[in-house]
Amino acid sequence: MNEANSQQNSSKFSDIGEILGILRKRKNVIIWTTVICAVLTLFVSLFVITPKYSSSTDILVNRKMDNPNGQVNDQGQIQADIQMISTYKDIITSPTILNTVSSRLADEGYHISSGAIRNSISISNQQNSQVFTVAVKAKNPQLAAAMANTIADVFKTKVKKIMSVNNVSILSKAVASPSPVSPKVGLNTIIGIVVGLILGLILAFVANGLDRTITDESFITDDLELNDLGIISEIPASKVKKLISTGHIASRGSGKRRV
Repeated sequence: MNEANSQQNSSKFSDIGEILGILRKRKNVIIWTTVICAVLTLFVSLFVITPKYSSSTDILVNRKMDNPNGQVNDQGQIQADIQMISTYKDIITSPTILNTVSSRLADEGYHISSGAIRNSISISNQQNSQVFTVAVKAKNPQLAAAMANTIADVFKTKVKKIMSVNNVSILSKAVASPSPVSPKVGLNTIIGIVVGLILGLILAFVANGLDRTITDESFITDDLELNDLGIISEIPASKVKKLISTGHIASRGSGKRRV
């Protein structure tokens, strides 16, 4: 049992050593692939992808109703208002709202279609909160802020007729932010490095699998089952030149041989 465990551990160490040997042998492939992917990702993030700016506004919609006890907005009413937020989200992204938003933006000098506005909107709210946030992404910060504020104003006006809701409050106006939210250059570069590293490892093992160079005499004796007649060592070219210069080996065509 101990001998079997010893052989198994030896096999594991041999496999690990083989993997490390491949990584050392193909390290240039791994390094260059990682560097190229990182540089390409950085270049695309800085010069190809158009920066996007985000701006948001917070809206509160509720219905104030006095109950017989004089309390305002009991728990049941609050839960009903929270459930209505999904409906408000659909209303905001409807043509009724966005067509008006597009017209108002055109009056301000921003020409953008209702479909493009819809694609740039994201609406979110915290759990059990009556407040929802309308966030807009655009190519410049002024446009993003103008879109968010116009959407909130149009919704406040239109929802009174659509849902008979009179208590709509815009809690915070959207402001232009000078910092783009995308692309995330740092994050993209890290992703490029990771992808390049993985790709480099794959290329390293593929290149090693396609390499048919015999580097170990065990391939001849074990795999091909041939006799090992001897080993011919490779002499570096620099050493050969040194031997020639010192006269230990005669240069070709000199007609002299020395030992």
